[in-house]
Amino acid sequence: MTKALMEVVGLKRGFGGLTAVDNVSLSVPEGSIISVIGPNGAGKTTLFNLVTGIYQPDAGRVTLAGTPLVGLRPDQVALAGLARTFQNIRLFSGMTALENVVTAYALRTRTGYWGALFRSSAYRDEEREAIAHSMKLLRFVGLADRADTLAGSLAYGEQRTLEIARALATQPKLLLLDEPSAGMNPLETEEAKQLILRIRAELGIAVVLIEHDMRLVMTVSDHIVVLDHGCKIAEGSAEDIRTNQNVIEAYLGRGVAARTEDKKIERIQA
Repeated sequence: MTKALMEVVGLKRGFGGLTAVDNVSLSVPEGSIISVIGPNGAGKTTLFNLVTGIYQPDAGRVTLAGTPLVGLRPDQVALAGLARTFQNIRLFSGMTALENVVTAYALRTRTGYWGALFRSSAYRDEEREAIAHSMKLLRFVGLADRADTLAGSLAYGEQRTLEIARALATQPKLLLLDEPSAGMNPLETEEAKQLILRIRAELGIAVVLIEHDMRLVMTVSDHIVVLDHGCKIAEGSAEDIRTNQNVIEAYLGRGVAARTEDKKIERIQA
């Protein structure tokens, strides 16, 4: 059995009278691609925010390669080896694509404030290393020819891809992608799928993604976790999820699902 890279156990978080994530547990094996799906408002992004330190849970624990993450700040979580992208693009629009990636790589630099202020030889060495590494990542994601383009001037799909490159610059063990194909056309979605597969195959980085495109989910995922109203209602392989009645009802409603039994898979994937 593949060793677990990240373990989420009994995670819970409420906001006022609403329980957004309710006793959710999941395991991410090394080298795996896991999808978290569910209707709007199911608690998917809240789960990512809890795992990455943006929110602190009311209960539960999260470990990454044995390191407890609960209680850490987002930058400390990133240093532990967990990087993410966001549902809404959060690039530095006034900086170039290369500068965006270099900024993220700075998380791993060692010379600190005084080295940067006085531009010590160690700082200059790290600066050259950061630029070289960032260009390598831009080549990896297919944006090398856009390195000097302002991030805000990139096409939408390119901005999504740049966010992934910036997350990779932190040298993560695990990459969380929040709706990586949102707003993309079919060609861009296929390119995003191939990039996700290459991140796992060529970089050895495990991936967890939130995604609404069921065709992408069903073709890329080793394992799928389904949330509804903050609770985990199902998990398993793509085939398990396609035929799970709880999942069908969560997406279609109980009455509609019952009336469309013969077309349930097609309706979920539409």
